[in-house]
Amino acid sequence: MNRIKTLALVVSASLLSGCSWLYGEDGLIKDTRYDYVKAKQASDIKVPEPLVQKDKVDYTPIPAIGEKAKQAPVGDAVALSAPIQILAVLDNVRVNKKANNPSVYIIEDSEFLWDAIINLFETHEATIVVKDKSKQIIQTDWMAVDERGVWLGLGGNDDIDEFRAKYRVQLSDGVLRNEKQVEVTRIAAEKLDEDTDAWKPVPSFWQDSAEMLNLVISHYDALAVERDKQSRASLIAGFKVQLAKDEKDAAALVTDASLEHVWEKLPKVLKALDFEVNDRDRRQMTYFVNYENQEPGFFASLFEEEKERLPLETGEYQVTLRELGERTAIVFRDGQGEPLKSDMMVKLYPTLSKLFGVNR
Repeated sequence: MNRIKTLALVVSASLLSGCSWLYGEDGLIKDTRYDYVKAKQASDIKVPEPLVQKDKVDYTPIPAIGEKAKQAPVGDAVALSAPIQILAVLDNVRVNKKANNPSVYIIEDSEFLWDAIINLFETHEATIVVKDKSKQIIQTDWMAVDERGVWLGLGGNDDIDEFRAKYRVQLSDGVLRNEKQVEVTRIAAEKLDEDTDAWKPVPSFWQDSAEMLNLVISHYDALAVERDKQSRASLIAGFKVQLAKDEKDAAALVTDASLEHVWEKLPKVLKALDFEVNDRDRRQMTYFVNYENQEPGFFASLFEEEKERLPLETGEYQVTLRELGERTAIVFRDGQGEPLKSDMMVKLYPTLSKLFGVNR
């Protein structure tokens, strides 16, 4: 028994001496818990030139600390604003993220879009110094802005007593069909020196141009909503459709009505046919619908006007619109996007012709 205790003590001592040999200050494995205090500052990260976003400004700086914090503004005196985002929330508007300046793509008639931007400045009596329709450029004279670059909406002839700026709106062709790119740039900005009563240049940032682009989008949307409202009112009058073929030789309904006219009227026709609209894609000019072919109930046949059931199976369908020269083609498709056969369109034609021609 004594031999066992002696052996245990010898083993323990060996292990202890072994640990100091492995983990001690002079051991094989160094203690690195406090190595961070000896670390040297690394060089700043350098972003490759093609990835650098120019004209950015930090509207949410990190507050000062230490002695500097005593002199820094606090509370309501801190001038902060939310980060600026381009308000491309409309169905036909998307942001061009690759542009150096704030830019969006808008699927819209070129004339209407041009007139909407001109109307924005003229409504607020801002002076336009360049209005070159051939080059699609609109440029303003000096306009009043606040310290953060937000346009105050004062006319060009009004007195500006603190900050002012000039803007350029450039239109160009977009990527998709009937799409236009709208790019806004604040090309100059100045601040009035109260001591010398002279204007001094101040920098312009991406956010300043984005503010104006948001105003352009908002004003365009207001005019487009009013236009569409009037257009919907005009849909009371129906239009004639004929059986024909589209440009890909698919069976279609063809009409002399405009693409926009048909796009606005189509939901009313689909609703009358008991189609449920699940979604729509304006860029593809397509409505995604569902049809359920049900036998009417007993009481429905007594108290409601019996609706004509379509010779369609229950399931998902698509309805797409296409320009066919100066006319508009309406193509009904199955859930996989395949056009319905000619014999089916012949069966559907009497009902569709009646609904498109009805004043509704």
